[in-house]
Amino acid sequence: MWLGIAFVGLAVFATILQAWLWSFPMVPDPGGPDPNGRSTAPRFWTLMHRVAGGLYVLIYVVLMWEMVPRLWEYQVELPSRTVMHAVMGILIGVLLAAKISVIRWFQHFGKSLPALGLGLLACTLVLGTLSIPFAVRAHDFGALMSTDNLDRVRRVLHELPWGAKPNIEELVQRDAMATGQRVLAGKCTDCHDIRTILQKPRSGESWYDVVVRMAKKPTLGDPITDAEVAAVTSYLVAINRDIQASSRMKRAQETAQAESSAGVEKAAAAAPSAVPVDLAKGKELIQKKCTDCHDMSEVEKHGGDTAEGWAKVIQRMVTDQGLELTDAESKLIIDTLAATYPKKDTTAAKSAAPAADGAAPVAETGAPAAEAAAPAAEAAAPPAEAAAPPAEGAAPPAEAPAPPAEGAAPAAEGAAPAPQ
Repeated sequence: MWLGIAFVGLAVFATILQAWLWSFPMVPDPGGPDPNGRSTAPRFWTLMHRVAGGLYVLIYVVLMWEMVPRLWEYQVELPSRTVMHAVMGILIGVLLAAKISVIRWFQHFGKSLPALGLGLLACTLVLGTLSIPFAVRAHDFGALMSTDNLDRVRRVLHELPWGAKPNIEELVQRDAMATGQRVLAGKCTDCHDIRTILQKPRSGESWYDVVVRMAKKPTLGDPITDAEVAAVTSYLVAINRDIQASSRMKRAQETAQAESSAGVEKAAAAAPSAVPVDLAKGKELIQKKCTDCHDMSEVEKHGGDTAEGWAKVIQRMVTDQGLELTDAESKLIIDTLAATYPKKDTTAAKSAAPAADGAAPVAETGAPAAEAAAPAAEAAAPPAEAAAPPAEGAAPPAEAPAPPAEGAAPAAEGAAPAPQ
């Protein structure tokens, strides 16, 4: 814990000091190691900045020496907080390597040093925020070491079926509690997340059975010794009261959520009230309850709905978001939403559409009649065309008398011998 606090403190100190040192101008330094020139900052504070940086690097190496093997030995999927912790640790290493390389070998990138320093500070603050509060709470044995709690722990430990009974008085001392906490956070979490261990309260004998069973399992790290089994059992029995309080709070929240959900269903099934809805009060309640998670624009995006539809929306908020409502609040919110954002009646609009569309077939029915008249008109055309052949055929009858006229010549010629 103290190394982590020192790590964050050095990062803040070095970054502030760096910002001040960079306020001094650079002077040309022909032939010097830095092509950007030589700083005119006070020599003492420049050395202090280097010392702070060196201590920062040293603590980082120690912390990584502790963290990396634990990541290697972890036998289940890493929880999100541990993943973020590891990512920040790796980023700090990359930024440190880049900064040291610029200082030692790539001075022409010297103007990037302030940005690298700020990046290191940001990652260090995130890393500290993820770790230090939990470490401080883990080392705070104030409530655990209260007289009534220690008396309870003594009584429970005396009743456990120890193989070789340890010294109970030693197990209720601060050193033993610290050992148990360290074993729980160090060795037990090699196989699973600590939330799995502290998920529910247990009796003293149940805690002891769990620890003994875990100690017998194979592990990639150091096994849990008999002395550590006793220490971690004592620690778990000591914190069981806090686990019980947390579990009781969780059950109360689940009960309140179930009651709110039942209230929403009851409000949805209730018959409409004859009393007018107090819309002003309802909107104020909606603003108070609903805008904790989203803006009112989300309500407007949902569009209009019936009371049953709004009840389903509120039911989802209770189930998924943990919204807590009394029966009266549920009914008021549902009635207000149904009155303010009612479901639009599209039945009349939809029924009018077929009527308007039905006019088209009527108008179109004239088309077949008009089309049917066309064949009739076309059928009348052949008689008119049929009269044309007789008109053309009249020419031959008119031409038919011509042969007799031509034949009259022989007759006339033949008439000449008659007088002879």
